[in-house]
Amino acid sequence: MSALLKLLIVFALSSVKFLLAPPLSFGLGLNFLQTIASTSAGGIMGVLVFFYISKWLIKFYNIYLSVYQHKILHWIAVKLEMKKLLAHLHHTRNRKKKVFTFSNKLYVRIKRKYGLLGIIILTPILLSIPVGAFLAARFYPRQRHLVLYLSGSVIMWSLIMSTAIAIF
Repeated sequence: MSALLKLLIVFALSSVKFLLAPPLSFGLGLNFLQTIASTSAGGIMGVLVFFYISKWLIKFYNIYLSVYQHKILHWIAVKLEMKKLLAHLHHTRNRKKKVFTFSNKLYVRIKRKYGLLGIIILTPILLSIPVGAFLAARFYPRQRHLVLYLSGSVIMWSLIMSTAIAIF
């Protein structure tokens, strides 16, 4: 396998699941500097892509879907003549029931307990870059330099993990 292909594999993996990229990089035979460069570059690219996609999805949902959600369900119920659904929609028009899953609870707990700093530090290793970028965009939309902080966290974890793997 060529060195360029190895770098691209590590780059792609580190943009999505950063925790697995440094061990894979050393397993593929890349040296210390190649590992740091490829995992950092891939992680930063993942932060950029997923952060701005998340911002767009949140904006799209807030503008279009949340406004029309009740109207669409009402139209479907009228067309299907579902009296029970119509009664339920009229009863719960302004009330939406939240679904709390384990991961939702974990994300809210991290936000409340550790705040922005916790999301920034835990994004590359625990939350994964797509989830961490979404949470940062969702919970801290007006925070300046958020992408820069997330990128710094990726570089920091790349150095820590690569150094630990190279030593041990």
